[in-house]
Amino acid sequence: MTTFDDLKGSAREFLTRLYEQTGGETSRQHSMYDIGKNLGWEREAASQAAQDLMADGLVEIRTLSGGIGLSAAGAEAIRAALGPMNPASALPRLGTGRILDPPVCQAVAQVCDGIKAQAGSLGLDFDSLAELVADLKTVADQLGSPKPKTAVVRESLRSIEGVLKRFAGNKRLADIRVLIGE
Repeated sequence: MTTFDDLKGSAREFLTRLYEQTGGETSRQHSMYDIGKNLGWEREAASQAAQDLMADGLVEIRTLSGGIGLSAAGAEAIRAALGPMNPASALPRLGTGRILDPPVCQAVAQVCDGIKAQAGSLGLDFDSLAELVADLKTVADQLGSPKPKTAVVRESLRSIEGVLKRFAGNKRLADIRVLIGE
């Protein structure tokens, strides 16, 4: 996987600006041309930087008119380079309410994006990987709901925790434990 340190200066600038414009959220998009314009670049330079980052798997095309967004790997790469923006102690807990609060939803989404980015490198057998993917999808479906259910997200995170327990020192395991309050 390409890391932030592997990128050349212009690609770093572009990815950093995309990260800032989207708030680090993989669900958001921004115009590659506007990012280039803000950096003082021509349209061709912005397009080339975006294409290079797409080839590295860090950026995804969202619209045919130049809308792009961070991939899970891109968000993880820049978060790793910037250091922990949300240390485990700063993560909110799911709480006991029936419906999740928006800041908790955002924290859950960030943790799940990090898990998605590293899932391929964990060396999981097919069944464990399928379980992890299903649990991540369940969480994503709940976060997409107007009223995400705390109980459903909590149980899905517990199941993900069970898979990640096999990997000592996994930062995402600590994040999940903070979220679920254990």
